[in-house]
Amino acid sequence: MKQAVKSGKRTKRRIGEGRGGRPTKAEAQAIEDRILAVAADLFARDGYAATSMERVVSECGAGKDTIYRRYPSKRAIFDAVLDRSRRRIMARLGDLQVRQSSQDSLAQLKELTSLLLDINLDPELVAFKRIAASESLVAAGSHAAPEPDAIMSLLRTSVTKAQADRHIVPGDVNFLTDFLINSIIVGPTTLAMFGYKPLASPRERKLYFEKAWRLFLGGAAGRRDG
Repeated sequence: MKQAVKSGKRTKRRIGEGRGGRPTKAEAQAIEDRILAVAADLFARDGYAATSMERVVSECGAGKDTIYRRYPSKRAIFDAVLDRSRRRIMARLGDLQVRQSSQDSLAQLKELTSLLLDINLDPELVAFKRIAASESLVAAGSHAAPEPDAIMSLLRTSVTKAQADRHIVPGDVNFLTDFLINSIIVGPTTLAMFGYKPLASPRERKLYFEKAWRLFLGGAAGRRDG
């Protein structure tokens, strides 16, 4: 009688397929991180329409049930990807605040504005903004939280501190904050959304920022010139 020959090949385990029990909290978080990282890459690279749930399943090696239990539709996973992006942005801003404790108010405002320029030129975020702008159904029907007011609030607070220390002119903080954003961030971000690659190198970005910052201070300087 011939003995059955065991195959030397092992079946590749998909993420989310555990040892028969429920995954630990750490394992569940790792699964979610993997799913959202793959989905973010697909949305950013190929757009909303070309990214299907089936492609997410295939690319991240997850079981269908694993993904659909968490995200019942493409809209749901897209919203989760946006929320993930916003949380990462807020974490970067939080880290900056911790580092800035010993700086004066004008230095804090400058560093915050520089970081916001970097964030707005991040290719992944540019891609998500392009999706929201070009695919109106996605933007109109999204259930994700709105663009966080916390970012604008943080910037207004920083402007207010610089005003209080007489580094920049007093007046309408909302107008001055909008002026700051339009002076430095809007132009390069708009070019990026149209497919250009402005300020591609760190050196180009630094040179641009320093020049734009000086021009901003030229219009907003109080007692102290920039």
